[in-house]
Amino acid sequence: MKSKKIMAFTSAVCLMLGCGVSASGEAGSAKTVNITIDTAKDRKAISPYIYGVNAEIMERNVKPGSVRAGGNRYTAYNWENNASNAGSDWKNMSDNYFQQSVDQSIKDTPGCAAIKLNEVCKQKDAYSLMTLQLAGYVSADMDGEVSKDQAAPSDRWKKAELVKGSDFTTQPDVNDDTVYMDEFVNYLVKTLGNSKSGGINGYSLDNEPGLWTHTHSLIHPKQTSCEEIVDKSVTMAKAVKEIDPGADVFGPALFGYGAFTNFAGAGDWNAISQDNPDYKWFIDYYLDEMKKAEDDCGTRLLDVLDVHFYTEAKGACGERYCNHFNDPDCVYNKLNATRSLWDDTYTEDSWITDTGAEFLPILPALKESIDTYYPGTKIAITEYDFGGPYDVCGAIAEADALGIFAQNEVYCANLFTMDAQYQLAAINLYRNYDGNGSAFGDTLVSCVSDDIETSTAYAAINGDNEDVITLVVTNKAFSDKTTANIDLGSEYKYAHLYGINSMAADIFDMTDSNSAVTISGDKISLEMEPRTVSLLVIAKDKDALTKSAANDSSISKAEEEKSKVSKLALFAGIGGAAALCLGGAAYGLKKKKRS
Repeated sequence: MKSKKIMAFTSAVCLMLGCGVSASGEAGSAKTVNITIDTAKDRKAISPYIYGVNAEIMERNVKPGSVRAGGNRYTAYNWENNASNAGSDWKNMSDNYFQQSVDQSIKDTPGCAAIKLNEVCKQKDAYSLMTLQLAGYVSADMDGEVSKDQAAPSDRWKKAELVKGSDFTTQPDVNDDTVYMDEFVNYLVKTLGNSKSGGINGYSLDNEPGLWTHTHSLIHPKQTSCEEIVDKSVTMAKAVKEIDPGADVFGPALFGYGAFTNFAGAGDWNAISQDNPDYKWFIDYYLDEMKKAEDDCGTRLLDVLDVHFYTEAKGACGERYCNHFNDPDCVYNKLNATRSLWDDTYTEDSWITDTGAEFLPILPALKESIDTYYPGTKIAITEYDFGGPYDVCGAIAEADALGIFAQNEVYCANLFTMDAQYQLAAINLYRNYDGNGSAFGDTLVSCVSDDIETSTAYAAINGDNEDVITLVVTNKAFSDKTTANIDLGSEYKYAHLYGINSMAADIFDMTDSNSAVTISGDKISLEMEPRTVSLLVIAKDKDALTKSAANDSSISKAEEEKSKVSKLALFAGIGGAAALCLGGAAYGLKKKKRS
């Protein structure tokens, strides 16, 4: 991370660009935001699983809190022979997609995709979430494109039964006509251990069932009904809990707003909603039915309500998912789109608001349904992506989303994309900001910004120890510097700054004195360049820094050594070319795929 070549390059860029210039190359006007932190107020435990990714990018330069093996490819995954089908993503192609990304030694091992997931999660200390197949059929072979006249049932498919019930084997018969899903769970427990002893931690009840008739029409040509997905969810959840009682069950992995409301126009929804007028949307029905099933069997069946969230907000240009990162109005819309997750004062420009936006913001709506129909159920967003893999706006939106997930007590969240340079940098800012495993605190505390359109902020401590605060602050202003006046509530003496800017999709570590950060008693002033994300590690004294480092919480072992230096504080600035003008600065270069 701090190679001599990188530092030489940094110095050269400083000479070319000069300090004090914004990322756009023009000096911007100044904004001010006031941020108030109260470490004793509104404390919430942060689930580490919100800092998650999907399996396609789990081996990138990222330290995720969770990894989800999910998406269209998993709906027709045959765990016995590792064949899978791309569905409408690519010509209904049945092939060896999963075998291509695993070591040769396990390529022909049953369940190689789950075994690889487990292996990577152990290496990265991440929660593992594996998808189970509920659509009815899985790939029989790896022989390429499946034509319409080979739709199931045909010899191109194997029937996928949810329950075998007995006589499980760890050496499945690949020549018979049926694959059993409870046998898959049993196989993983016997091979890897159960969820509490090194095995798979959670199981997802397939992927986006409301879209099967589109994504996997050759195995599920009819629109999935509400009754079908509930029946299959109950049956599969019971089987999982019988085999591995400690494993989390996630469901129903809904694709988006249209699935939340009426299950993508399911044929039986109108009758269900008419018979049950208290149901506001399909999610109410699903939760209520899963709770009734739990009451009948005496075992919790749904641990986590799982939905996917892709913003439909338009840029100022009128396009969804626009990539106009040089247009300040489009950037404004993109960076504020995260507010549809939580902010009832915000109205996005999208087809959802055109049709009423009854359930936005989405996280409070989900929580209300859970509290009404299935209390104690956790929330997961196992697919989301606010875009911007090659622009710093991607890091800003991602950092904001992660703070929102923490604030709203989300249990698990997984970035789903193939191109994710800046988003992964933002995840690392929370999970591994110094490259040595140092992380944002595990307990969120009250942190209020008086201008969230310009700057959002999230603060945390570890446990109940207030000696060290980690603070993430965004500057969404397109061309304006923003000064954050931070009220800490009590006296602190040290501040160390990390951050992300437009120069590289990675985290800058500034250690030299710089006027961008000043600390005085219970106040900090942070001058941020346009379009940046900053992380401040704030400590009451050197002993707090050293103790925190020794506990491997907020400060890394490298930080412990730095804290021994006889300096009153470690000050530095972050943003645009200004960040490069610090002699001690160093950095390294660390797709929206629809599932």
